Amino acid sequence: GGAAAGAGLEVVREGEAHRRYLAVYDRVVRFPGGREVAWDVVGHPPSFAYAAVLPFHSGGAGGEVTLVREWAQGPNRWVFGLPTGCFDGQRHASLEACARAELSEEAHLRGGSWYALLPPEHPGLAEVKWGLNKMHPFLVVDPERDPNPAPRDPEEALLETERVSVARLQELVLGGEMLMPSVSATLHALHRLRQLGLLGAAGSAGLL
Repeated sequence: GGAAAGAGLEVVREGEAHRRYLAVYDRVVRFPGGREVAWDVVGHPPSFAYAAVLPFHSGGAGGEVTLVREWAQGPNRWVFGLPTGCFDGQRHASLEACARAELSEEAHLRGGSWYALLPPEHPGLAEVKWGLNKMHPFLVVDPERDPNPAPRDPEEALLETERVSVARLQELVLGGEMLMPSVSATLHALHRLRQLGLLGAAGSAGLL
């Protein structure tokens, strides 16, 4: 049927129920057979698109990665992630420009060799099944320190950076210490790094 082929269900009606940092929408869809079901759908308007970038530093025994460590308000604990931020059409010329801005703001890095990890026509990776947000992953190889980083947002005051080995990165992923969108972006980035031959034997050992 249509669902199996990837087609969406008919949206009968939808309205915004709440908005602060995120917006919650009351969406009613029609199932095959005519039954109508109401759902809570959540997203970050207006674009519902964001970028995440894995900063990779080559050299050494398999290379290293710069991560951000931040407080997550949902689980109320410290977690690891990649520099990540929402795309704003008034501030960013492209999703890569968004990723570059977040790299400067959150990791205080700039430059390097950039790789988009999805085809240009890809709509982005769904964050969660009840969410509207779509993530676009990037990889940057050998960025340098940004002497004039963009200022962080007020809610990012507690954010820290940590440079770890690829082996440690995989431990964080497997230990559930990294946010899921960053896990997905990490998997895409590690795959590309392996294709580029930048991980080496040590970095590729036990590769996710």
